[in-house]
Amino acid sequence: MSHYLKNRHRFLDWRFLACVAALSFPSVDANAKVSAPQTIWAKAGVSREQFGAEALECGLQGLALKIDNSEEVKTLARASEQLDALDTSARVALIQDNAPNAAARNAAEQQTVIAATRPDEQYARIKEKMFKVVRKCMLDHGYTKIVLTEDQRNEYSEIKGGAEARRSFIYELASNPHLIEAQREAAPR
Repeated sequence: MSHYLKNRHRFLDWRFLACVAALSFPSVDANAKVSAPQTIWAKAGVSREQFGAEALECGLQGLALKIDNSEEVKTLARASEQLDALDTSARVALIQDNAPNAAARNAAEQQTVIAATRPDEQYARIKEKMFKVVRKCMLDHGYTKIVLTEDQRNEYSEIKGGAEARRSFIYELASNPHLIEAQREAAPR
């Protein structure tokens, strides 16, 4: 588990964080069953081109968010430095022929650092910050969230033909004014 905290440069790099976000989406072949989203962004009468362009624009704004000085990244960087220091002290102990005790102690110390850092929570907070930017952008473009019905989610999950077929299905739902009115997500309380 500590391997993703060890290389500070990789984890401070926004491209790495973007990859983490991208990898949170399922990767499947064209005919595999894919879990449907609970909600989607929708805008009555939007063209397919505009729908795609605005979604891309908002997604890129989320990815461009400056997170370098966020508390989450600082926490992950400190943990990375602690893990590097532990690795260095473990190498010294191995040279001094104290390998069995040093290896066990090092592993326990690494797990303590990881547990205290809670990397999954840090990444989730970073992801939420990015999604806030995306939400604001989509709202600024006039989109609203709609909740998919169980039948719509099942239909989505059964679509054959890959990502393009799923995007077409979502677009048809997301641009339908009657569906938008009937399935609009309740405002947060």
